[in-house]
Amino acid sequence: MPYGNFDFRGKGGSYFWLLIWTTVLNVITFSLFYPWSACAIEKWKAKNTYVESKQLVFTGSGAGFFGTWLLIIILTIITIGLYAPWGACRLQRWKTNNLHFANAGDNENF
Repeated sequence: MPYGNFDFRGKGGSYFWLLIWTTVLNVITFSLFYPWSACAIEKWKAKNTYVESKQLVFTGSGAGFFGTWLLIIILTIITIGLYAPWGACRLQRWKTNNLHFANAGDNENF
């Protein structure tokens, strides 16, 4: 069975600050900022996660996620919540498709 050494180096203070400012912006924009806040959180998680000493990087963007997010919301409302499990899988698939091993300099701007 394959195995690997996973290492998470995140700090509670920086995550707390990230949650504060993303929550404030979500409240101000009535959750229209959600795709950008979700990307900021995923970028923070990836930046602080290492697999076999290789850092991860999340390359998704809020603009790239906005259409997918809107589709999930609309289909969940239309189906009275029945689409939610499929929407959650679509969201996870989008996150996973935008997660890669970092090259030199990938996380410098995050």
